[in-house]
Amino acid sequence: MNSEIKQLISFLQNSPTAAHCVEASVELLNKNGFRRIFMDEEWKLNSGEKCMVVDSDSTVAAFIVGKKPAADTGFRIIGTHTDAPGFRLKPEPYAYSEGLSTLGVEIYGGPTVATWFDRDLGLAGSVSCMENGCLTTKHYRINSPVLRFPSPAIHLNRNANKDGFKANAENQLLLVFGEDKDDYDSLKQMVAASAGISVEQIIDFSGEVFDVQPPALNGIKENFLVSAGIDNRSSTHAALAALIEAQEPDSTAVVFLFDNEEIGSKTVNGAASPFMERVLERVSGTREQFFRACSRSINVSADCVHAVHPGWADKHSKLSKPELNKGPAIKMSAGGSYASSARTSAYFLKCAELAESPVQKFVSRADAKSGGTLGPIAATGTGIPTVDVGNPMLSMHSCREMSGTVDHRNMINCMKVHLEGSIAIF
Repeated sequence: MNSEIKQLISFLQNSPTAAHCVEASVELLNKNGFRRIFMDEEWKLNSGEKCMVVDSDSTVAAFIVGKKPAADTGFRIIGTHTDAPGFRLKPEPYAYSEGLSTLGVEIYGGPTVATWFDRDLGLAGSVSCMENGCLTTKHYRINSPVLRFPSPAIHLNRNANKDGFKANAENQLLLVFGEDKDDYDSLKQMVAASAGISVEQIIDFSGEVFDVQPPALNGIKENFLVSAGIDNRSSTHAALAALIEAQEPDSTAVVFLFDNEEIGSKTVNGAASPFMERVLERVSGTREQFFRACSRSINVSADCVHAVHPGWADKHSKLSKPELNKGPAIKMSAGGSYASSARTSAYFLKCAELAESPVQKFVSRADAKSGGTLGPIAATGTGIPTVDVGNPMLSMHSCREMSGTVDHRNMINCMKVHLEGSIAIF
């Protein structure tokens, strides 16, 4: 196993939620010399300085100040997201029904629901409490398999194999976690203990369901990685690794990790928020310098892409079938679902050439709807030319996804070339 895959496995293991992913990202950046700064303080930045800023608990920006002013050389940006499709507890989730303690959930994003049934599930999230007279947020994680979506016996659902497994989101997506009426109190005790507070201190808390099975190598030659959250926390890890490895760039190198991409990005934590613009402007120095910097910048939006599946190959365009371990794919869409243009695509192709990485292209079938990314949102908000890229994967949005191990190093290398400003664009 190569070192970056070991690091990725650890990163995925530590990221059951977007907030935990940011925690893991901050820890990684801190170990590599990035100083934490805050949105409510004055920024005084020096050439070559490494900084990071966290906003709204699950969004972060990290950057290396370029040797030359941003107004003269622009920004080299990477944007990824920290969230993943799944299930979140309802505000009042508990119900005792048919002799069992259950929790109701809401669907977050577009998970493949059937893959979550009959799996060992834990619970992670955030707790709000008062500490030293201030409203504070703490994170918790219950690693033991306390939750389960049990499926009905085939005898009660005879057509499941023929028509596909279906579950009503309101009535049948119920997490079973006990059989006593005081089980919910016991669960809250576990939440409090994990957060390091007493249960009486809890004002409110959120909960996300996650698969407790750890990431693992897969395949006869162990050339595949299987894990929850590969989409898109693998891109997040690649961006961080590239930033850490980048060698004192002339241009300012910036990585943005956004939340809520899976539900459209239109939140205080998402790419549609003013966070990206505010960070770039403050790094630039003045509004005038910010406008000049944007005109000389380029952004790589990194989000995983569908690899061709041997059993569903006809779902892909005959002219575009990205494969595992054959390099990152550039994502194109005439309808604007992706931000790539011929020019920004050419830019990434040159990055891949310098990185000695293979590269592929992806476009949806002409008679199928394309997916979306934060790329067009960020491009629209800043006016910065953007290319959408991603490593191919199978089982996208499943409880347990699958990717190629070789692709991760190639993506890091391409991103590193980009962040170092190795290719002149003006």
